[in-house]
Amino acid sequence: MTMTSTNLQILTNHNANAQLPVVARVALFFAATVTEWDKRSRTRRALSSLTKTQLLDVGLTVQEARMEARKKMWQF
Repeated sequence: MTMTSTNLQILTNHNANAQLPVVARVALFFAATVTEWDKRSRTRRALSSLTKTQLLDVGLTVQEARMEARKKMWQF
């Protein structure tokens, strides 16, 4: 089973998380962060490969897509 960012978010926000050892909480936070960064990176890479017509279909201009695709994985 692959851990998705949604699953990790649920784990990191779960009430039982407060009962976990500090190291486990840090590991969960790290895993959730890296998973989110990976998702952003893959999404931006896919965005950069869309055609102008496809971008217009999702409501973006070529310039907006380029600006988003240039962002680093940790940037919002």
